[in-house]
Amino acid sequence: MIPKNSLVTERPPIVAVMGHVDHGKSTLLDFIRHANVVGGEAGGITQHVAAYEVEHVPSSKSGESAGKPKRITFIDTPGHAAFKAIRARGANVADIAILVVAADDGVKEQTLEALESIRNAGTPFIVAINKIDKPNANIEKTQATLMENKVYLETLGGDVPWAAISAKTGDGVAGLLDLILLVAEVEGLKGDSSLPAEGFVIEAHRDPKRGIAATLIITNGTLLSGQALLAGRAIAPVRIMENFAGLKIRQANISSPVILTGFDELPVVGESFQTFTNKRDAEEARSAGMQKERMSPSPVQKNLASNAEAESDQFRMPIVVRADTSGSLEAVVHEVNRIGDAHARVVIVLSGIGNISENDIKAAASSSPSPAFVFGFNVEADALGIERARQHGIQIEKFNIIYKMVERIQEILRASAPKRIEEQVIGNTKVMRQFSSRKGLHVVGGSVADGYLAKGASVRVTRRGTVIGLGKIKSLQTNKQNTDRVEAGSEFGAQIEAVFEIAQGDSLECFVNVSK
Repeated sequence: MIPKNSLVTERPPIVAVMGHVDHGKSTLLDFIRHANVVGGEAGGITQHVAAYEVEHVPSSKSGESAGKPKRITFIDTPGHAAFKAIRARGANVADIAILVVAADDGVKEQTLEALESIRNAGTPFIVAINKIDKPNANIEKTQATLMENKVYLETLGGDVPWAAISAKTGDGVAGLLDLILLVAEVEGLKGDSSLPAEGFVIEAHRDPKRGIAATLIITNGTLLSGQALLAGRAIAPVRIMENFAGLKIRQANISSPVILTGFDELPVVGESFQTFTNKRDAEEARSAGMQKERMSPSPVQKNLASNAEAESDQFRMPIVVRADTSGSLEAVVHEVNRIGDAHARVVIVLSGIGNISENDIKAAASSSPSPAFVFGFNVEADALGIERARQHGIQIEKFNIIYKMVERIQEILRASAPKRIEEQVIGNTKVMRQFSSRKGLHVVGGSVADGYLAKGASVRVTRRGTVIGLGKIKSLQTNKQNTDRVEAGSEFGAQIEAVFEIAQGDSLECFVNVSK
């Protein structure tokens, strides 16, 4: 550790911007930063976690803070359903959360998910009712839907601060920033810049040219060039350090987001990190941590083994997945694991960060029971990977919108899974009369109790509660006319093929076999 005199000071708030997809979270940050990130996102949807620093001069209504520039760090979290875990991490890291709700759309599914994450983390939050510039905006209705979900706003009998804004025009945004700083003052956020930096990994990716990099948020202390950082099992010397704008820096302070390159393995997103004077100290801390891990079995491995045994009868379609960042990969894996049912599912045989390589294709080619499909999210395939895929006939598909990728995997699973035959009951009746019985053909009559009888369908014959066998309807009549179908409530005559005699009083359950 680095001995210094304690320097406890007020620190900038770390703010997570959360809410439903397309409610304007990234547009709000765009306006605040005077940038255009949304334009660079596939489909206009934020699919990565990003962190930014801004300065705001509070208005004259903001008390002691008025007129003095204040730093605020923002975390932008994806709104798509696949990124639930990322949103939860955002709430856990943040000091304050902004719950963005569109005035023309109200509270939606991901709004409630974000709200749950905020409440579980115990994070103070502010509601931003966005899109007030829309012709169909209805602030009062949006407030009512919030109250229905136990979000009680200030001035309306509650204690949750809120602001009506237009992220597109900027109307109300300055007031929202004032609110953030007021809440930060109330929370009394403090930090000690004399301590070695600590904080959390909020994103990680593999750069083809520079190696493994991660986006970090410093929650306390100062990060200096020349130190070493440990995040879980991943170590990085503090050499190539950039601020949120991509500019190289030699020092980062409390609440700052930084991008650090040079990790020896991919850090786990959401992992806390510590800073050490040098790499040797970091390696000693890692060894001590790994020793503790060895002393207890991994529950994850146990679950994988039990799941594999329980699902041995399922059809399994193997796939290989590559993504550009840890957060994206986590979201993709989460969505892929939801695909399928009790009869067929998708199995990820290999996943990783970075471009699709020759090793990915080798893994796909050797997978069982069939070669795996290879999917890339926001990545490319290198030349050797493409050539190897051509040689083995391996299919590579690339996507930049997660739900499009999931839809494609579902489509391939439906086409690949073997068809299964399921019995579908279509009707029930009781034999009221037996007309004739000879050479395996039995002519009976009655009235259809429910559903319908169909020519060519099978029947299960039950006598006094016991199934005596199966037959098949060869022909049907109703009102002395041949027909292919007799509905409930109608009288019928039927010629049934069966190796046993069908008697008056027998129950008939009519069914067909359906391919699924």
